[in-house]
Amino acid sequence: MAQKQGSSSTSGGRLDGSIGTAVAAADFAIGAGWGNAASVSSVAAGSNDQRGIVTVTSSGTGQAQATATVTLTFKDGAYAAAPYAIVMLVDNTNAVTEAQPQAQATTTTTLAWKHSVLPVAAKTYTFAYHVIA
Repeated sequence: MAQKQGSSSTSGGRLDGSIGTAVAAADFAIGAGWGNAASVSSVAAGSNDQRGIVTVTSSGTGQAQATATVTLTFKDGAYAAAPYAIVMLVDNTNAVTEAQPQAQATTTTTLAWKHSVLPVAAKTYTFAYHVIA
């Protein structure tokens, strides 16, 4: 019999992604490739170590695809082993179609990914992530 996960009361024992401490912009580090004045401009309500939505605003100068990275440090501490994660680009204000993030990697304490193309200054990039331990 499968072990029920989270606080679900369903007979199927669905995973509950709402468990965990909320994350904030300060829990995300962005690489220099987003520009010298770039920022994490928003984190969706309900985002935590298990799932969330984060928006990065590319700004200033020095954009470079190779260092356009985003790293989330897990707020609730280390997982027992490096978890599996899915990261998707769900929206951007750039006028061109962009590919999904590259070089996604997890450790027991972080989730990191690299943007797939050169960021454009004054544009925003919204990513959704889901971590499965």
